[in-house]
Amino acid sequence: MRIVVFAVLYGLVGGVTAGCAGSQEGAVDGTAELRRLRALLDEARDLPEGFSTRPRDGWQAPFRPLDEDCRLVLDAAAGRPPERALGARAAVAYQGDGLGELAGFALASYGGDDAASHFDALTDALSDCPVARARMAGRSTALRVSGLDLEGIDGEIQARRLSGRLNGYPYEIHLVFAVSGRTLVSLVHAGVRDVDAARTRELAGLLVDEVAA
Repeated sequence: MRIVVFAVLYGLVGGVTAGCAGSQEGAVDGTAELRRLRALLDEARDLPEGFSTRPRDGWQAPFRPLDEDCRLVLDAAAGRPPERALGARAAVAYQGDGLGELAGFALASYGGDDAASHFDALTDALSDCPVARARMAGRSTALRVSGLDLEGIDGEIQARRLSGRLNGYPYEIHLVFAVSGRTLVSLVHAGVRDVDAARTRELAGLLVDEVAA
């Protein structure tokens, strides 16, 4: 059963890209920023008990939402952040011991104040995505979006819980976004049935603290 569920629900994609981009406020050295982002992800490996310490390629959303705002937030969580002024991006995923449990870390570096602008856009998109539904009819996929309390994490963060059915299976996704200087931070914690919010808080705190250090 576990093998079947994994085959139905999940796919992984590569997660590192460097470029040379910038706004009028400043440019990003894509190669140097890629090294920085990869080093940050390498340091953020003190994971909660039950997670593998062996990194995998970044998490991929298991379906393509019909709504544009829902697509925007799931794309960012999957390591495909907004492209304007993007200098570099990197992403990894870790398997947990829950059924279908995965945690995905994604970082993106921008020029000028574009990281903050994209964070604001993601905040708006989260507010405008009440239900994430699959593009294809008849797949029994719809995740309702609700608040997610992650008290105790410093800085600007946005967190939401997406819960419902994925291809007929109970499924839940926790999305967390934060911004630190030129870096946009994305976290996804997903799995079948109930996903532990306390573990999400630990994962988010670990990643946000590492980027802010």
